[in-house]
Amino acid sequence: MLTYVAIGAPCGMIMGQTGMEPWMVFALSSTFVTGSGQFMICNLWLAGVPAASIVASVAAISSRFALYSASIAPHLTGASKRQALAVAATLTEEAYGISLAKLVEGEDWGPRESFVLNVILIATWGASCTMGAIVGAVVDVPTAIASFVCTSLFICLLFSQRLSRGNVVAAVSGAVSVAVCKFLGLVNIAVPASVVVGIAIALACDAVLDGRGARDAR
Repeated sequence: MLTYVAIGAPCGMIMGQTGMEPWMVFALSSTFVTGSGQFMICNLWLAGVPAASIVASVAAISSRFALYSASIAPHLTGASKRQALAVAATLTEEAYGISLAKLVEGEDWGPRESFVLNVILIATWGASCTMGAIVGAVVDVPTAIASFVCTSLFICLLFSQRLSRGNVVAAVSGAVSVAVCKFLGLVNIAVPASVVVGIAIALACDAVLDGRGARDAR
């Protein structure tokens, strides 16, 4: 909850700078459960990026929630369809990590506890973003500083990952594809294109090198 306050407040400030009222900020933050997506929507909107490109970019980074739901589903086999849907529809990254760990460890934890945790974190996020929007209307905080909060979060997540060949190739390929798109004037598709290119090249590289290793072993 405390991390949500630290990240949600700057997000609310940026949302306020897009012209959203505090009640709008709370409504969006309480129903749109990917915080990184909210940062992206606001920053791209302020940069004048077309709506179609914003939708494509946010959809690309939000697709990970399908994997979250799929990985937690086997541990909710005893739950009803309504309970499983309620948990899946309200997942956030932090709630997913906590619930999955407890379900795997076999603790006294089920769909009801997972759903309550999700709701508590979403409410905290919504309140934090709203607080940021209110404070941002009074205190002038540069957009670049507030926006870097989300960027720094992903940098921390990047360096916390296992240093593998695939991760390095994906990161480098994604960065290069963004630079190429911007050099060619394709700013509107730079973000979604970099996601697709980075993943595709990393998978292809792993497939080629793993196949070569298997042939060498034979």
